[in-house]
Amino acid sequence: MANIITIDGPSASGKSTIGLLFAQKIGYQFIDSGIFYRLGSLLVLKYKVPLNDIISISKIFKKLNPKFNLINGRQAILIEDENVTSILHSEKVNKITPILAAYKQVRDILKIKQQKIGSISNTIMAGRDIGSEIFPESKLKFYITASPEVRAKRRFKSMSKENSKLTYEQVLEETKKRDYQDSTRLISPLRIPDKAIIIDTTKMNIEKTLKKLEDYYINSPIFNA
Repeated sequence: MANIITIDGPSASGKSTIGLLFAQKIGYQFIDSGIFYRLGSLLVLKYKVPLNDIISISKIFKKLNPKFNLINGRQAILIEDENVTSILHSEKVNKITPILAAYKQVRDILKIKQQKIGSISNTIMAGRDIGSEIFPESKLKFYITASPEVRAKRRFKSMSKENSKLTYEQVLEETKKRDYQDSTRLISPLRIPDKAIIIDTTKMNIEKTLKKLEDYYINSPIFNA
């Protein structure tokens, strides 16, 4: 059975960036579970599927077959033979992803896909319900967080490069809104998984955060098995 390390946390907490670097460091594959929701959202937009058409939306998510490649140390995501990495965090995708992610049918479909991927080889998987719902038996779980203000600054820094009219205040409002949506939805809400190690990155850079995860890994049952 493959080893699974889970990383959960709110949006823009740095879990995906840290997760990928951590995976490269210890030789695991890295999967950002949120990418599946974004890929499905992208196709829903592409094919102009109404957001209340659960049957059609479910079909799109069932057929999802993304490819994850490393290009110059960065992860590239392909769907339907197209590299969509640069548009997965567009404003349109950001807007509908939490709506689709709240559908039980969508989460049930992706749960099976995520568990299958994680069973193939040693995996670090990041998301909002990985340690609580997808791999609750994981021997090493992390919950990475930061203040809404810091997370909004991080997101604003990357998003403002593509949208010069965007303001920090708008991003902060959207960050808080997303936190509320994720933590209050009825299906698989964002929460701290049982026995998860909480790491607050509000005052920590990437290097310090990565070192902290490595130290826990070295002393974990996974490393010492």
